[in-house]
Amino acid sequence: MNIRIFLIIMLFGFILIGESKAQSQSEINSGFEWLTLDEAQIKAKETGKNILLFGYAEWCTYCLKMRKESFPDSTVQKAIADYYYPVQLNGESEERVTWNGKKMPAVELARYLRLSSFPTHYFINSEGEILGAQPGFIEADIYSPLLNYVGSGAFGNMGFEEFLEKEEKTQENK
Repeated sequence: MNIRIFLIIMLFGFILIGESKAQSQSEINSGFEWLTLDEAQIKAKETGKNILLFGYAEWCTYCLKMRKESFPDSTVQKAIADYYYPVQLNGESEERVTWNGKKMPAVELARYLRLSSFPTHYFINSEGEILGAQPGFIEADIYSPLLNYVGSGAFGNMGFEEFLEKEEKTQENK
C-alpha cells in the first residue's frame, strides 16, 4: 500500500513539473511583440530602424529575469518602440531562421554571432550589420539609456558616460 501511494505521489509530481515547464521563455509576455528575424530585417530596411536581437537559452535564469523585470519597464518599452524591432533568438535551437537572406538553424546563427553567454543583446542596423553586443542581465535603469544611446546613433559620437550626463542635463532643463 505504501508503494502505491508513493508511486501516485511521484506521478502527480511529474505531471505538475511537466505542466510548469510547458510555457517556454519565448511565450512570456514582455510587453511588446517579438518579430521573426526575417520580418525585422524587412521592416528595418523599409524604415531605417535598428534591430534588437535578444540571444537567450530556455534554461537561462537571467534571460527570464530580463523578460520579467527589464523588458516590461515603461522606459525600456519606449526605447524599444522608438528605435528597434525586437527579435529573440534561442541560441540552442535548431529552429530555422533567416539572417541577411540566408536560412540556417538558430544555433548556427548563434555560433556566427559568437553567442556564448546568455543573455546577450545584439544591436543591428537596418542593413544587417552588427553595431555591438552587450552580454548579461541589465537592470532597466541602465538598459533604457543603453537602448537610447545605441538607437539614437549617439554611440558613434560620444562615450556612454558622456551620453548619460547629457541626458541628465536635458531632463533637469525640462
